[in-house]
Amino acid sequence: MKKIKGFLILQALILLIIPFSFAEMSITLPDKETYNLGEKIIPTVSVKEVQDFDGFFKASIICDNVNLQYYTTPLNVEAGIRVQVDVAELTLFESMKNKCRIKAGFDATNGEIISTITSDEFEVTNKLEISLDGDLEAKPGEEVLISAEIKTQSNELLLEGETTLTYNNLETKINVSLGKVEHIIKLSDNAKTRGVPVAIVVKDKYGNYGDEIIQINVVPIPTSIENRFGKVILNPGENINVKVILYDHNDEVVNGSEIDIKIVGPDEKVIVEKKVQSMSSLVFETQKNQMPGTYVMLSNYKDIEEKNTFTIEEIKKVEMNQEGSLVYVENIGNVDYNDEITIILESDGKKYLVNKKIKLKPLEKISLDLSKEVPQGVYDITLPEETVEELSTEEDEAEKINESAQDVFGPVNLIKNVPIEDNRNVIKKTGDGLTAVTGAVISTAKIIASKPTLASIILVVIILGTVTYYSRGFLVEKIKRKKPQDESNLFEDFEYNQEEK
Repeated sequence: MKKIKGFLILQALILLIIPFSFAEMSITLPDKETYNLGEKIIPTVSVKEVQDFDGFFKASIICDNVNLQYYTTPLNVEAGIRVQVDVAELTLFESMKNKCRIKAGFDATNGEIISTITSDEFEVTNKLEISLDGDLEAKPGEEVLISAEIKTQSNELLLEGETTLTYNNLETKINVSLGKVEHIIKLSDNAKTRGVPVAIVVKDKYGNYGDEIIQINVVPIPTSIENRFGKVILNPGENINVKVILYDHNDEVVNGSEIDIKIVGPDEKVIVEKKVQSMSSLVFETQKNQMPGTYVMLSNYKDIEEKNTFTIEEIKKVEMNQEGSLVYVENIGNVDYNDEITIILESDGKKYLVNKKIKLKPLEKISLDLSKEVPQGVYDITLPEETVEELSTEEDEAEKINESAQDVFGPVNLIKNVPIEDNRNVIKKTGDGLTAVTGAVISTAKIIASKPTLASIILVVIILGTVTYYSRGFLVEKIKRKKPQDESNLFEDFEYNQEEK
């Protein structure tokens, strides 16, 4: 009994399932995922049933904010025959924004639901896309064509609408025609090079909206160049740093433009020629022997030129360094050196002044051998103060750490305890001996020794005097020998006696 009852239940279920198993309903939407407001949507729906039915076909739209049955029509279906349903088009409106679906249903005349189906999800939006045709670029005072294309989110041209174009606080209304908007703008003569903003707003009657702010690239008109010097008076060996700036019609900096640079020396020869970008710096490294005088810097961009000058000062200077009995003299200035220097040597309370006439070209170097100027001994040497470069702090510390056998005390131009051999020639040694005989103390005659011409004259006089002094006795004796004898007094003490005769 139980088996018969179960069989009957199963047969009943099969009979209930069979109509639905063989019933078929389909719905298809156009091949697009996004719709704009005002667009029309038409689903394609077909119905096939296993038996004859009379009823009503219904179509609804279900969105986030709305559930609306928008279409109903009577429908007669014969068993096994597919029926294509002509569904009315649906115009999408504001409340349908966001996610939506289309639902189709077939109900019997008694209200019984025969079959239903729901479409895939799609989006409804009010956004419009604005795209420009080409780059917007012009010079101040020129006209610019604003040409834009307006499309829906499904990439279809907006057929009708209104555009508001705002430039320089002025609004212009333009109709959209087949997705196109065109308008000509004339730039002002002082338009800023950072870009001129133009606002575009597009609307249509369905509530679709799009906006865009575009920039018109204003091509700068260069008008001037500035050569901004760090300093305009330099010593030879210093670097000159010049910032080169190109300005436009609004006195604003023009970046990236290449400017031709030339530097012409006092001899009118070009010594520097290169390109520098605006807002970059030119660094010119001068040499220690750089020619003194006025230099000209020329900056050129197309037909714009700027001319400036700077000065390299005249430095007349020699540098002296002592190594043993040698003193090295170098012209570290930028002009010829033609002057006299004096080196002071002191030993055992005596001072010797070595005066030398120096002629050197810039960077030229000579050596003086003190062993050929003074007697042998250990000397404290004083070089001309203005010719000795002072040690920097690091050099001074290194000198203290690596202290040599030669001690350095006091001024940097004083070198103590320098042993010097006597390599003077015979004439100088003889002259020094004569000086000692006559008592002439050259070491203390500072004024005379500082003037070599006068000192030479005095030395000659001393030598001549010495020679004369030692030769005087010899000459007297020689004269006596050669002088005839006077016989006038030969018989002065003789008396004549006539009587004795």
